[in-house]
Amino acid sequence: MTLYVNPGSVYKEYAVEKKSSGKNSDGRQTRDYKSTGTTLLGALSNADPREQEKYKQMQHPITHTIAQRGTAKAKAEDRLVRDGRKYYVQGVNDPGDLGLWTVYYVEEREA
Repeated sequence: MTLYVNPGSVYKEYAVEKKSSGKNSDGRQTRDYKSTGTTLLGALSNADPREQEKYKQMQHPITHTIAQRGTAKAKAEDRLVRDGRKYYVQGVNDPGDLGLWTVYYVEEREA
């Protein structure tokens, strides 16, 4: 089987949602995500075992990374959504500290 990839075809659009918390009528803590109206174009890939181990040790497990050209549009605790799949941002990195690329370390979850 041959796989052809065109330049730019790996970049997909993700909606950025911010975490909001409050209390319900019983006084219990609630957590919800609200759309920020911001989107980002990123390339999704599986996290490599070294990255997974690093974040697991910090109590923030990850399953994937999303690479985006430019400065960060999301931060830790935000959620990225695409086609019903939800990715919870555990960490953000700007390799080289030049603002050219941003890598999001995310965990995919059902809820």
